[in-house]
Amino acid sequence: RWDARPLSDEQVDYARDDVRHLLCLAQALQERLGARGRLEWAREECRALEQISDVREPDAVFARLPRVNGLDPRARAVARELVGWREEAARSADRPIASVLNDAALVEVAKRKPRDSEALRQIRGMNEGTLRRRGKAVLEAVERGRERPPLPYEGERHPPPDPQDAPVVALCEALVRARAMDAELAYELIAARADLQQVVTAVRTGAGEPGVRTVEGWRRELVGEELLALLRGDRALRVDGMHRVVIDG
Repeated sequence: RWDARPLSDEQVDYARDDVRHLLCLAQALQERLGARGRLEWAREECRALEQISDVREPDAVFARLPRVNGLDPRARAVARELVGWREEAARSADRPIASVLNDAALVEVAKRKPRDSEALRQIRGMNEGTLRRRGKAVLEAVERGRERPPLPYEGERHPPPDPQDAPVVALCEALVRARAMDAELAYELIAARADLQQVVTAVRTGAGEPGVRTVEGWRRELVGEELLALLRGDRALRVDGMHRVVIDG
């Protein structure tokens, strides 16, 4: 058990081995990245990590909840109250957030706003253990949320995708995957389909460039500029005799 003190000699040796070679490894990685011209790419990724804090701000946690922006203002107020309750409950019990109430269940509770334990029991993710230990507290948080002022979504709403965008997004995906293979990088590190959809929508509607990672920083250098050129009609894709994607233009 790692929470027992003092640690055994075996545990101390194990922990020491976790970090013993980190400085040498860092030097080797820097040399390899430098040789491939990617050291600044790695530093850019690390700078983003430097902005991450272990401190959990309830408002930021609320904003990251799945589908929370699709809730009506009253349900959003309930969700915000549930987030605050969950943070305090997890801190008091020294338990992981998800063990108190996972995100999906929290959003569903906020959406349905149950008034009693039977209604709460019908919500997916509310297992018997959670109901027994925290059901009363969840219902109390829901009631407090009902009393909060409605909380409308004030952020930018992306226009719904046009069904005709689908083949264009697929074309963009082919370009990104080709460049990812050339660079020996995972496609998922460069883009997601949602990122490409936002880029396609922005170009189609004449809006400004969306703030998605694929057209920013080192990703823009790798494929972002080329992606925008493809959507402007300045690039073309074809398949060569080896059945590989070739970018012309």
